[in-house]
Amino acid sequence: MPRTDIHQLVLLPLADRCWRLCDQGVARTEATSVVAYVELLDDGTYEAVWVSVGLGSARFTTLEGLFRAAVQMLEQCRSLGALKPAPIPHRPPAHA
Repeated sequence: MPRTDIHQLVLLPLADRCWRLCDQGVARTEATSVVAYVELLDDGTYEAVWVSVGLGSARFTTLEGLFRAAVQMLEQCRSLGALKPAPIPHRPPAHA
């Protein structure tokens, strides 16, 4: 089971074999509360599509493995802290 002292992760059902993996330590109104979308595949594995942490997707043979990976990703994001956004390049105004 994941360490609940760091993050309070919970699976919220979306459909018969689909869930949102949410961090209850973040307000539900915040987009970052959704960590991943999870689906139980026909072969019995769980596929997680990372939303607020990590990139891409990953497959896990157990929910415990999924939760451990999510906790690791959340810890990494926390250790990086807030990053300054990259500035948007500006174009000079068009001359008439």
